Amino acid sequence: MSATLISFVLCLVYLAFLPFQAWGLALLVCLSVLVPGLVGRPGDEATAAITTTVVMVVAGLNPHGAWKQPLLRLADTAIGVAAGMVTLVIVAQIGKWTGRGRSSHSDRSVTSQAD
Repeated sequence: MSATLISFVLCLVYLAFLPFQAWGLALLVCLSVLVPGLVGRPGDEATAAITTTVVMVVAGLNPHGAWKQPLLRLADTAIGVAAGMVTLVIVAQIGKWTGRGRSSHSDRSVTSQAD
C-alpha cells in the first residue's frame, strides 16, 4: 500500500499542475524508484514505478480530468485491500466451523505429543 501512496502523491501533484507529457512520465518513474528507498521501503520501488506508469498512461489517454486518475487508483487499491481482509475473515470463520482452522490443528498436535 505504501507504493500506491507514493505513486498517488507524485502523480496527483504533477497532474494537478501539468498535463501528461512523456518527460513527466519519465521524471515521475525515476522519482517513484528513488522515494521508496529514501523512506526506508526499498522493496516498494518496482511497484511504485509500475503504479506511476499505469496512472500516467491512463491520464495521457484521457487528458480531461487527468488529475482524477491518482484518486481512482488509490480507491481501487483500498477496495482491493478491504476485499482481501474480508476474504481472510470469511476463510478463518469457515475454518473454525469445519474444524480445519489453524488453532484446531495446532491443538491436536499438542495433545498428541502429550499422549
